[in-house]
Amino acid sequence: MYLTLRRFAGGGARATDIARSAREGLVPILKRAPGFRGYCAFASEDGDAVAVSLFENEQQAGRAGELALSWVRSDMRDLLPDPPETFLGPIAIQAGMDGTEGGQGIPSGPLYVLIRKFENMGEPDKAEQFTREISVPAVRGSQGFRGFYAAWGDPGRTRAAVVTLFDSRENADRSNQRVLQLIREKGESFVPQPSRVVAGRALVVEPGA
Repeated sequence: MYLTLRRFAGGGARATDIARSAREGLVPILKRAPGFRGYCAFASEDGDAVAVSLFENEQQAGRAGELALSWVRSDMRDLLPDPPETFLGPIAIQAGMDGTEGGQGIPSGPLYVLIRKFENMGEPDKAEQFTREISVPAVRGSQGFRGFYAAWGDPGRTRAAVVTLFDSRENADRSNQRVLQLIREKGESFVPQPSRVVAGRALVVEPGA
């Protein structure tokens, strides 16, 4: 699967209006797009509007992204006048509530979303091993866990994003602190501390097939 993240700086101040418009206008467009596996959007605690979408492959994700940005430009230009910061990449590791790995779309129900972004990853193979063997078990064992998706943002695998889904802010924060501690203790030089952490309660949730 492919992960797309879009962050609209300052959009969180108009989150209620944006969420209503997204539910009525954007979500139906994405649901009709081939390969759709889920979408959620939230107002980050830093005041931005952030959207997460999953599609089966790169071509489908790219085409859906074009449709989404076209909708933003035509229907949301007053609420979101500036282009978003975008992350797009293949999901290397994922886990769902049932303990399986692979093939899990966005789950239904209330969600709290926490995203960690990483830059300058010098040893991607070791970083993947750390994530698979240490980070994922810790997150999956956390109370309120709903989903985990780790994706690379460039062919050289120097940039990465990890999306974790929980049922509440408290459980997400507790799990995040545990992961950061594990990075300090066992990640050594190949897993740097996140360059950015963004989080917020999902205002729009559309599960995938």
